[in-house]
Formats: sequence, C-alpha cells, structure tokens
Amino acid sequence: MIDQLPPRSFCDFTYPHRGDSSDLSSCREPGDYELYVRWLSDYLHTAEIPLSADQAAWLQGRNPDSAIFACSDVFGYTVDALEGLNPEFDFGETYSSHRASMQAHWDDLEEDVREEESFEDWLGLSEATFDRLRRERSQENEAGQRWSHADIPFRPLLAWAFRKIPNSEERFRQMDWFFRNFSENASK
Repeated sequence: MIDQLPPRSFCDFTYPHRGDSSDLSSCREPGDYELYVRWLSDYLHTAEIPLSADQAAWLQGRNPDSAIFACSDVFGYTVDALEGLNPEFDFGETYSSHRASMQAHWDDLEEDVREEESFEDWLGLSEATFDRLRRERSQENEAGQRWSHADIPFRPLLAWAFRKIPNSEERFRQMDWFFRNFSENASK
C-alpha cells in the first residue's frame, strides 16, 4: 500500500488565526476544526503552491476527486508505516538494510501467515518508493517544522485539485471529507 502513497512535499506551513489572533496550528478548541477546514478549502482554491516533479508526474491523467481521494485514503492507511520509517531515514538506513530487517521479521511469522501473501506484498515497499520517501523526509527536516495537520504534505496536490472547484461550499465539503476519510483509515 505504501507504494501507492501520493508524493508528499513540505513547502507550505501557512495556518489561519483564531478570532483572538492566536495561531491555529492545531485544532484543540471547540470550533477550531470547522474554522480550519473552511479556511483551508478557500486558501487552497487560491494559493499558488508549487508542485514537486514527483507530484506533477503523479497528477498526469488524474482528476481532482481522484487526487483528493488518494491523498486522504492511502495516507490514512499508511501513516503508521511512514512514522515507523522516519527514524530509519533519520539514521541513514538503506533499502537493503531495511529489507534485511523486515526479512528477519517475516521469517519469525507463523507459516500460515506467510502462506497468505508473498514477502514482497507483505513488505509493501519498493526501493524506488523507499528512496522517494527518504527524499521527502529530508525535505521535511530541511523545512525545520513539524506538521500537525494531515493536509500539509499534500498541499501542492490539494491546491491543484481545489483550484478546479469553484463553489465554496463544495470545497468545504470535499476538505471535510478529506479529513474524515483520513481519520477513519488512520484508525484502522
């Protein structure tokens, strides 16, 4: 599944402000979620956030709905795996060492579990995706910020999609769906 994750980019950390001028970098107060989603859906409609080369290539042949769906759905399912890979990236792990470590875990699994799928399917991560995720993690580290909202890594892709949705209420509905779908899949 991780091989299906849309390319991430950490180039925009813009946040709205609450009515009291405090930064809305996380949703903790009643009403924060709706404020953030309404702001973001309109912000992404007008923001010019540059696509990375990987993102531009990924968008070929896609429509806004499929881009929004993939960003929320696949990210929700893979967020735990990504969190697990981040320390490996930070400590310079190679794909070969990651694969060897995972092979050891695979070998320790019960035989009936290993009969259900191949090691490659269980690993779920190609060398090309591992290298791409490492580049994205490096970009995140270079940005010097940690993100607290699920949209941050996909803002260039979401901006591309939301610029194509003219109606403000439809944008809000789509952005709300993005977060709800992400949360549902991340909790599985």
